[in-house]
Amino acid sequence: MGNESINNIRTIKQLTPYSGMSLEIIRVVSDDQVDMTDMVAVINKSPAITARILRCANSAYYGQRGQITTVREAIIRVLGLSITRGLALAMALSNDFETNKVSNFDERRYWFNAVTTANIAQGLSHYVQHDDRPAPATAYTAGLIYNIGIQALVHCFPEDMNRIFAHASTSLKEQTHTQLGLDHHAASALLAENWALPDILCRAMEAKPEHEQEPIARIVSFSAELSDLAFSCTDVNLDTIEIVAELIEHKHVAKVMTSILNQRDNLLDMANLIARTNT
Repeated sequence: MGNESINNIRTIKQLTPYSGMSLEIIRVVSDDQVDMTDMVAVINKSPAITARILRCANSAYYGQRGQITTVREAIIRVLGLSITRGLALAMALSNDFETNKVSNFDERRYWFNAVTTANIAQGLSHYVQHDDRPAPATAYTAGLIYNIGIQALVHCFPEDMNRIFAHASTSLKEQTHTQLGLDHHAASALLAENWALPDILCRAMEAKPEHEQEPIARIVSFSAELSDLAFSCTDVNLDTIEIVAELIEHKHVAKVMTSILNQRDNLLDMANLIARTNT
């Protein structure tokens, strides 16, 4: 590994939330035992994150159409505690990253992939054939933050990432690894560990060879691939999808993906509503 790669990895490892508010939200919502009162109180301290969660709750995906006006109401009537917790964590983790200097970074696509990966992972988790089957809420949160490393790389290496996004013919993973010495999955794993996220989320984001990954990591990684397919086209041939055969049956993957593709436009709308360009 060259000196430049080592320096780039060190840069990611040294990232910390710049605002005390983001750090407080991460600390509170990372607690598995957090109750609704504490959750509402800490989210309400951040007007930007509050606004994004309300836009999500009021999106066409959930069918509310502007009826939800408070975080408490969003939790009780629409999102539930687990999904709100996941959204708040994902938003707080990325809240202090500066991405507006990278013109080729598509924040709408980023959030589409985040919420779609989360929904696919949550859906698939019900059908995992393994003793260590992930809880649906955990799969959802892991899916939301699986690609947080993309924003970290954009923040730390804006010029490099702008060039990488401009040449989308090669996979993002290959390009970031070639040019920066680490890919966005490795960056995500470094952030999860260094920011002391719950152990199950760290394991979900571990940058290991597939055969060494735990079920949650394999399901979330697979969900991210399916999310990319859903973004790229509306007519996905479900029969051609290569599945994680020992973990889940093809019929269950097809069922979850059919639901996602039917909601694709609404997921795009939600992504647009919660992107920071709208705050």
